[in-house]
Amino acid sequence: MRPLPSLLRALAGLPLLLSLYARAEVAPGCEVLIENKPSIIFQYLDQAGAGDACAQFNLGYLYYTRQQYPAAERWYAKAAEQGISRAAFEIAMLYRDKLLPGDQEQTLRWLQQAAEQGLALAQTELGYLYLQDRQDARGLFTAMGWLEKAAEQGHSQAQYLLGEMYWSDARSSADADMALGEDEFHLLERYDSNDAKALYWLCQAAQNDDEFAQFSLSEAYSRGRGMPVDQLQSRLWLEKAAANGKEEAIAILASDNGSWYDKAELWIKRQAGDGQARCPQIALQRPQ
Repeated sequence: MRPLPSLLRALAGLPLLLSLYARAEVAPGCEVLIENKPSIIFQYLDQAGAGDACAQFNLGYLYYTRQQYPAAERWYAKAAEQGISRAAFEIAMLYRDKLLPGDQEQTLRWLQQAAEQGLALAQTELGYLYLQDRQDARGLFTAMGWLEKAAEQGHSQAQYLLGEMYWSDARSSADADMALGEDEFHLLERYDSNDAKALYWLCQAAQNDDEFAQFSLSEAYSRGRGMPVDQLQSRLWLEKAAANGKEEAIAILASDNGSWYDKAELWIKRQAGDGQARCPQIALQRPQ
């Protein structure tokens, strides 16, 4: 039997959020178009110097690709001042990845700016950092608050982490026992453990092809975690997770030592149904 998942395990192995890839849209009407021709660079410089925020971002990214990180920060900062939230996020990633001298306060400062401007990437990264550094339930609730904002925008990694944090059997005693002030009880009501919410957000992420969520959903079906046991659905979600590169899922399928009877039963059920991985009924609507 597979071990019961935990928050620490949910965090382990998660890919770092990536810095910008070429030709991404960073703001409405602002697409990254990186060319290294001198004429293009001079054009960026002229436009950026005249206050064009998109050109400033492009120039920052150009310097980033050349590993000229102080210059990248300088131009990203100018774009961030004009409301390009992705620019603030990119600066945070420079500090997070130790490409610029500074501490976590610098990372948090720029992440906070991008997150408050509504960037789901920044909200997810900020929630992730608060989750790693939490000391009690207040830290947990802060993390969940940021992740919820990103999850509502469809960010699959945020949906996965938020789902994992709602599991009732994943909370620590410190989370459960912390004394809350009167003005904090609304946070407990909103972010208290709730298996239905866990399944809802995990299913949102799994349907967005997040392999971590697909694997977690497979485990939930296998154990009856928050819902009835369904070994066929467990297998179908496990196969999806493996197809998306989840190493644990690949290893389990490769070493499948189930009895011939169990395998035959699964085969019969698969033939009787449509063979589609589905979310449980309890997860089809967002719980209040």
